[in-house]
Amino acid sequence: MTRYAIGLGSNLGDRLDHLSEASRAIEMDLGPIVVSSLYETEPVGGPEQGPYLNAVILVETDRRPEEVLDVLQSIERSHGRERSVHWGPRTLDLDIIAADTAPVDSSRLTVPHPRAAEREFVLRPLVEVWPEAPLGKGVTASSALSEIADQGVDRLGPGWLPPVSRTTANALVAAQFTLVAIVGGTMLLFGIVPRELSVVGIVGGAMAIVGAVVALGASRGLGTAMTASPLPRSGSTLVTTGFYRFVRHPIYGGVIVFLAGAAMLVASWPALILTLALVPFFLAKARYEESRLRMKFSGYRSYMGRVRHRLIPFIL
Repeated sequence: MTRYAIGLGSNLGDRLDHLSEASRAIEMDLGPIVVSSLYETEPVGGPEQGPYLNAVILVETDRRPEEVLDVLQSIERSHGRERSVHWGPRTLDLDIIAADTAPVDSSRLTVPHPRAAEREFVLRPLVEVWPEAPLGKGVTASSALSEIADQGVDRLGPGWLPPVSRTTANALVAAQFTLVAIVGGTMLLFGIVPRELSVVGIVGGAMAIVGAVVALGASRGLGTAMTASPLPRSGSTLVTTGFYRFVRHPIYGGVIVFLAGAAMLVASWPALILTLALVPFFLAKARYEESRLRMKFSGYRSYMGRVRHRLIPFIL
């Protein structure tokens, strides 16, 4: 049996779907696989194009390298792969990166891949699953990675192959509703309905109104894509209009401003302190959610570049 490391990439169409289907097809044709985390990568060389999703899978099979190449090229063709532009955009790119067999150098195939040791988007996922993968005389994946500079490769996370585990997402949703309920309960226990509004109360009331308008308006702006889960809905589209022009997660920011304002309105300082403690939670949930949004939407990386703040404009 020979171990092969196969690199996967896509930057056209539903990138995540292309990689998921290709992984399953490889498993069906060649046997059980080990899968790296998913990465998003700025394109290297070629014409201007969108970012890639990249991963590496390992498979062990008794097939010869050329036979494995035939399988990979057949899968590429089934996903509409075209080779009209050198280093151009592609629906699916499958390459044999390394193998624990004698080097191959033929008109059709070179193993190890001649440029693997120079490319971070190959090395990072490869080191995850096979750090000692041979990439040349005395060169392994881990040693090559230690020698290259940053090339704009971002790790999005593991668990990207269907069925996707919902454990983390469900835990974040449960934590969110529990924390918000605790803040609300603290207001009821320690808050005082003011007979006369102080300056703090007036500011708090205004903040509560603004926060509610933002949270509800941003929820409505998502339409059918709206969900409390950080996992995007199937079939949803990326929303970048309305409140989403100013922050990437206006619902979370609106909830924070509403709760803080309500706590100030009823002079519940313990609730205000708890609301401020919600900020790191919402930032953590937003980071997890964005890793999934970047897996699903190729335009999310550029959207992050245009809209810098996650929760509150100019602040968070």
